[in-house]
Amino acid sequence: MIIWIIILSIITVLSYLADVGVLTFLNELRIPFLNASIVSILLLVVTVVMLVRILIKVKSREKELMGTKITQLERELDSFKQKVG
Repeated sequence: MIIWIIILSIITVLSYLADVGVLTFLNELRIPFLNASIVSILLLVVTVVMLVRILIKVKSREKELMGTKITQLERELDSFKQKVG
């Protein structure tokens, strides 16, 4: 995840420098059918990849929490059965 943040930061700085006029060659590099600069497309792609990765990690974390809760409840059920039976 840190690597994606570093890449996103670098692309954002490049985009800013291109918008200010320091790196004029980046404004000239355009994707014809989208009419957008290549830096903007890279920024969009990296952001989407980070969001998808975060969503996947959140879902796996929810499953992990449910698994630990199930094992905890099974232990409580076993101790309850031993007390009753």
